[in-house]
Amino acid sequence: MFAKYRCLQWVIILFLVGISDSFAGGWEQISELPTWRRGMAAAAVKSKIYLIGGFDHHENLGGGAPALSTVDVYDTRTNTWRKAASIPTARISARTAVFSSDIYVFGGRKEMRGEYTKIVEMYDTRTDTWVKKRDMPTRRKGFVTAVVDGEIYIIGGSIHNKKLGKREATGLVEVYDPLTNKWEKRTNMPTEREWANAEVVDGKIYVLGGEISGPFPLGDRLVNSIEEYNPKLNTWRKRPDIPMPKCWFETVVVGNEIWTIGGYDPNNGFRHIDAVDIYNPTVNKWRKAQPLTIPKTTTAVVVNGTIYLLGGWLDNRNSIFSPIVEAYDTGFLAVNPKGKLLRRWGELKKQRDKK
Repeated sequence: MFAKYRCLQWVIILFLVGISDSFAGGWEQISELPTWRRGMAAAAVKSKIYLIGGFDHHENLGGGAPALSTVDVYDTRTNTWRKAASIPTARISARTAVFSSDIYVFGGRKEMRGEYTKIVEMYDTRTDTWVKKRDMPTRRKGFVTAVVDGEIYIIGGSIHNKKLGKREATGLVEVYDPLTNKWEKRTNMPTEREWANAEVVDGKIYVLGGEISGPFPLGDRLVNSIEEYNPKLNTWRKRPDIPMPKCWFETVVVGNEIWTIGGYDPNNGFRHIDAVDIYNPTVNKWRKAQPLTIPKTTTAVVVNGTIYLLGGWLDNRNSIFSPIVEAYDTGFLAVNPKGKLLRRWGELKKQRDKK
């Protein structure tokens, strides 16, 4: 059954990709996920991308699926995959943060319909080993992470309200220090939200979008606001709202700009969109970038100025998932770690291709 389903998925994927080739522009299909995983955590360290946990797309056909403990590593220089040491606590929808060459994995749940955990585990990319760290102070889901000056910020999400017997969005901010293995509380984010995105530009944290679960007439209420946190002052300030309607989009930072990628259009039946919009916090302006090959929600990371899209949903209603990995060369200057010379990523890419 799974073999037939997988074949049908590929027929649909190739058809969608084929009819959009003429519009693909700078997006290049370079690989395929070795595991058709969803709900994974992703992190980039140097030239490698790590995909952690999640669940197998095919095992979710009948409902709940167990979490994966496997870790797939993609080498952007050689365009190859390998397995790394499995995470001790298998989990879905966890969040990651990178400090030095270590990857910290926060929260998540052990199965699709399971309770969220407070467990924190660290992966040492140099030794391929895992170490348990101090648990998160507050159990929550749908939070975001950000790293500034060696501290990891856990922001927002939703927590269980025991009195009401349901989950509620929160603006809670807790900070983890990897050097001391301790947690501290900071000023709450003004807008309570979950499933948002957070990026760091010039030492400040920007939280974009998200949603609030609740008994609203049209379901969960979307949040369009952008809020900026200054870690040095421990203060928040509101920035102008996201100008274009979108939700469940992905974000990465290239230079001093935040790229928002794909997602859903809430004003068009929550259909997938191919939009890529770039926000520059310094000048507080937006601009358009090359749209995606096909509309989707995806997982994205950036390595040396190239954005990598790691699979994604093409059609939720029909459970169409694409394992295709795409790359977009932004042309952003990368640093040669040996000579400390600024060079265009396109030049580095050509050298990689010759090897």
